[in-house]
Amino acid sequence: MTDLTRLGKYDIESALGKGAMGIVYKGYDPHIDRYVAIKTIRKDLVDPDVAEQYMARFKNEARAAGRLMHPHIVAVYEFGEDETVAYIAMEYVEGAGLREHLTRRDTFDFAQLVALLRQLLEALEFAHARGVVHRDIKPSNLIVTEDGRLKVADFGIARVDTTNLTQAGMIIGTPSYMSPEQCRGLPTDARSDLWSVGVVMYELLAGEKPFRGTLETIAYKICHEEPPSPSTLSKLKLPADVDRLISTALSKAPEARFQSAREFRKALDDLAKLSVEVDEGLGTTVVNIGTIMLAKPASPAWDDDTLRTAEHELARALGPMAKVIVRRAAAQTVDRSELCAILSDSITDPESRRRFVTAFNKAGGTQSTTGGAAARSGSGSGATRTTSPGTATGTMATPLEAAYVEQVTNQLAIYIGPIAQVLTRKAARESRTRAEFARRCAENLGTQERVAFLRELGYE
Repeated sequence: MTDLTRLGKYDIESALGKGAMGIVYKGYDPHIDRYVAIKTIRKDLVDPDVAEQYMARFKNEARAAGRLMHPHIVAVYEFGEDETVAYIAMEYVEGAGLREHLTRRDTFDFAQLVALLRQLLEALEFAHARGVVHRDIKPSNLIVTEDGRLKVADFGIARVDTTNLTQAGMIIGTPSYMSPEQCRGLPTDARSDLWSVGVVMYELLAGEKPFRGTLETIAYKICHEEPPSPSTLSKLKLPADVDRLISTALSKAPEARFQSAREFRKALDDLAKLSVEVDEGLGTTVVNIGTIMLAKPASPAWDDDTLRTAEHELARALGPMAKVIVRRAAAQTVDRSELCAILSDSITDPESRRRFVTAFNKAGGTQSTTGGAAARSGSGSGATRTTSPGTATGTMATPLEAAYVEQVTNQLAIYIGPIAQVLTRKAARESRTRAEFARRCAENLGTQERVAFLRELGYE
């Protein structure tokens, strides 16, 4: 497949990306003189345990998107297959996924944010009117072109009004962006997509997802807890109207949310017309909210002694990667208790974790973190922040402990759901080191999510 030169009627020009099951190519249709993106699946690479479900979803992607010709939806032109490969030929879009923008911490002003969300809601309004519910709205499925146009992609798990690929009680979607009804395996409708739009908007405003943790923790929070208001996390002085709009979008009960994409879009338009007070150092000025830049949050300042202590104590358990992990954790919080909890989460061995917490607390004097760290470190191998994969270079053979495999499984499941258990089990059988295991697991993700996943495992 890597040296493929032709597929169906398409000339293959280059590879755009690679996944565990196939490659996405840039192709050319000589009959009508246009470039296409060709998403392929090699049938021999699909795990037999999930082959039927995987292929059904692949065909469903072509069927769902194929009926949706809209300026903000990636167009599907053709589905084809032979004995070895199945493929979807679709619109070739030059741009970057919204996840890539978030990973780079790119800035948007509020007007740009509203424009992107309006396009997303217009696309969903069109899809919902034709009986298609996407069910996996997330930044990596949203492509943004250089001129600011948004395109919705990947209808692989969409529900079409005449299909029933999902059995009752089956959980499907990407956990961080799933609605409460999706988490419970209940029937979903268009309002589930609108919940996911609310999560995307929250992340754009606050710089982080509203619900974080292990797979089980995320599901519990989505169903039972309210996230912090985005205004409390954003560097901007956001008006209360922003929090209210997000709160409506993220209502636990579908009937309490926006009831249609059109209704959500109107509320967003009304919000964009608001004026807010901004202190520019020379007094307060009233400006339209659409002119405010969504600035990168400032990195918290830590004293050198605290960070040196953290690195020294963490290195006893994790080795040279401790410095990278401490630097990343220090950028996430200004609270010493939370810093200790984040770092202790990266240690899988309970006794090593206990020693780290004790030493870190002792160095901090009266700033004891035992309560907070114990609560979080008690999650053991299911912690959100995973351990360093071996040494700094990842070249030394390290046994794949069951706890580490479970931990990586939980992390991968945040991106792809319960199927992660099947994929990590296979990867563990084929890997000799943590580094190799991490790489094999990452191959199940798209390019944008792969970078974020490996970074969470300790790889820059």
